[in-house]
Amino acid sequence: MSQIIIDKKNCTRCNICATVCVMNIIDKDADSGYPTIPPEKVDYCFKCGHCEAFCPQKVLTLDFLPCEKINYTSSEARIDPQKLALYIKQRRSVRHFKSKPVEKELIASIIDVARYAASGGNGQPVKWLVIHNPQEVKQIAGLTIDWMRIIQNTSHPLAGYVSVLITAWDNGVDLICHNAPHLLFAHTPTDPIDDPTEAIIALTHVDIASPAFGIGTCWAGFVKMALDAYKPLKDLLLIPEGRNAACPMLFGYSSYKVTSIPRRNPIDITWR
Repeated sequence: MSQIIIDKKNCTRCNICATVCVMNIIDKDADSGYPTIPPEKVDYCFKCGHCEAFCPQKVLTLDFLPCEKINYTSSEARIDPQKLALYIKQRRSVRHFKSKPVEKELIASIIDVARYAASGGNGQPVKWLVIHNPQEVKQIAGLTIDWMRIIQNTSHPLAGYVSVLITAWDNGVDLICHNAPHLLFAHTPTDPIDDPTEAIIALTHVDIASPAFGIGTCWAGFVKMALDAYKPLKDLLLIPEGRNAACPMLFGYSSYKVTSIPRRNPIDITWR
């Protein structure tokens, strides 16, 4: 059961921890005490850490993996808005990868960033499958092409487009996985209470964080379409029973560097 640990010597009893508590289970300080979670409410804590994160004096610790608590100063965490905007705008979908593999430790470091992605009720339902073997990535691309051969000349919405991809594959050009060395899947429970969007949120964290680690990414939409419809691909990936994989992500070291930012349509905002 979770509780809050307070450094009473330095606590100012500002009650911000109680105010920001998502579940409203922290009782504000009384004349004789400090903010606390009553015993009858501890089971309602879902360990989001808001109480700890917003404590201005850094004197509160949620009793959940306390050894992993990260304290930092405002200057250490601050990113110049213009630099952040430039960093995000320069993000590109990479379709030309070096054959050099990405170290597993580096991959884990990037996924660790996504561990902090938002999830409903702090459920953290996302789990990961990393296809690290380039040959298996190639096999996945091949099975995706096999699925495309089946839907060719049918009423499938993609039918009129797949012939180009199939022809390219038959000529030795991979337009499915673009010869990427690795492929990343995020999967969540199929239970309706768990929104599959949470896997996309986590993958987006990976997508945005990866360039800072020197890694290029690209969403593999064709693989997702095949995975949803083609049993041989499902059998190969062995996504655990009761879980659903979101759109996977190709990644690896990019063959080329980004040197400028192309234009985009003007923003379209409706103010109410």
